[in-house]
Amino acid sequence: MVKMDINSFLRRKGKKWLFLDSALIINMAVLTLIMLIFHVYWGDINIIVSDYVNFDINLVFIIIVIVLLPLIYGAAILHVHLRNIKKHNEIKPCILNKILPLVLMFIYSSLFALLLLELEQYSRLIPQVIEFYSIFLTIPLSLLLILGLYPLIKSIPQWKNHLSNRILNVEIKSKVILGLLITGYFFAFASPLLFIPSNVISGDLPPKPNIIAHRGASHLAPENTIVAGELAVERGAVGWEVDIRISVDGELILMHDDTLTRTTNVEDIFPNRKNDLAETFTLSELRQLDAGSWFADKDPYGALTFGRVSKEDGDNYRGLQIPTFEEILNFTRDNDFLIDFDIKSPSSSHLYKDVYFETILNETLESGINLTRVMIFTSDAEWIDLINQKNATDVLLGMDMRSNPSLEEFETSEYNYTIIKTGDEYSNELYRSFYSSNIPVMVYTIDSIERFSQLWCLGTAFVMTNEVHTFNDLKNPIWYLNIESYIVLWSIIYVAALSSLLIIKFVLLKKR
Repeated sequence: MVKMDINSFLRRKGKKWLFLDSALIINMAVLTLIMLIFHVYWGDINIIVSDYVNFDINLVFIIIVIVLLPLIYGAAILHVHLRNIKKHNEIKPCILNKILPLVLMFIYSSLFALLLLELEQYSRLIPQVIEFYSIFLTIPLSLLLILGLYPLIKSIPQWKNHLSNRILNVEIKSKVILGLLITGYFFAFASPLLFIPSNVISGDLPPKPNIIAHRGASHLAPENTIVAGELAVERGAVGWEVDIRISVDGELILMHDDTLTRTTNVEDIFPNRKNDLAETFTLSELRQLDAGSWFADKDPYGALTFGRVSKEDGDNYRGLQIPTFEEILNFTRDNDFLIDFDIKSPSSSHLYKDVYFETILNETLESGINLTRVMIFTSDAEWIDLINQKNATDVLLGMDMRSNPSLEEFETSEYNYTIIKTGDEYSNELYRSFYSSNIPVMVYTIDSIERFSQLWCLGTAFVMTNEVHTFNDLKNPIWYLNIESYIVLWSIIYVAALSSLLIIKFVLLKKR
């Protein structure tokens, strides 16, 4: 086998194909990494896509498989090309292996971009997770850069010889290479202080966010059921969010979707009405439906597969009924739970549309629930006026989650708002501003343990999640540092870098 160093490698023909092979591997590895970042949302993504195409599909599994295939292909041709360049001093790929990597990168990247645009609510997780793990990347990278500084400086003449004189003359080549080296090192070492992670805090660690169970413990039990509420209580949540709809005969029930297809057996009981709106059914019809078997059969979040829920408990979900709002209020009252109303307004033609808000408020008052445990997020003047008319002003009135108000808008609002709800659309600085101003913020729907740790460090008061069982077990954020410790850490690294530079300079001068 022919021995290769940098100079001999640079003289080989066709080495550009190695870079193309490597680019394909990196591209597919990045796409695979993105899918792994989304792992906590795989169940939700599959449900969204299945609902869109009207049949069950494991989109995540399909994507992983079709991404792994070109990744394996890229690794195979890279291996072949490396072998050829060692044996024959050149690479002569066939036309297919010249074009296919470019085609694959373009198609896959385009499809992923479209998918991320469609699933915009999950896309923001990518920069959040990158930021979370940045410290575990930048520290080893900085140490590698320090260790590699001498070999890089030593190899400058070799790279200078490789650059064509037709493009740059000898004098400029040295300046360009040195300039690129200095710029790269400066950015690598300055970025940790220019972009400080949200897990770096000033002062004491804020209190752990209170956990609000999204539709109950919905990754452990069928959503919007009493059982999901019971598990939320058992797993340490302080409250839950429920979706409220009204039946055709004016009874309030819990149901998230417009239709009943996803979470009930409506197709078996009312086959001719399977796609009808939930609001077109009477309460007695709704109570005939099984609202639990879908969870036991499909195991959409892997609760049964991974042993988070026993098979026996899963079988007990079969036959669960759609609960009435009255049952939910009684359960919430008896467990001294917080409850967040997610209002699902009926269509304009619904018989009880005009009294929908009033019906919700009347049942709430009649239940005897502690109003300070009731959260209502709205900017609807009719809703707020009704709360005042019914003398229900003790409720926790929150600013509408769709408006994402600024600190100033919250403080100058004409209504007596006490809390803000957001779909995690604020900057780290604004979260900290709310915390320092003692304004509680609820962030929804957070299932990433990395993001939960970040929001903890940012002082978020409430986090709504499907992963109640995961977040309840956390005693501290996965990692956090005080700002002083963070600066000391990087000061040590900077001193090490400068010391290395001085040592290198001394060694080079001595060699001369």
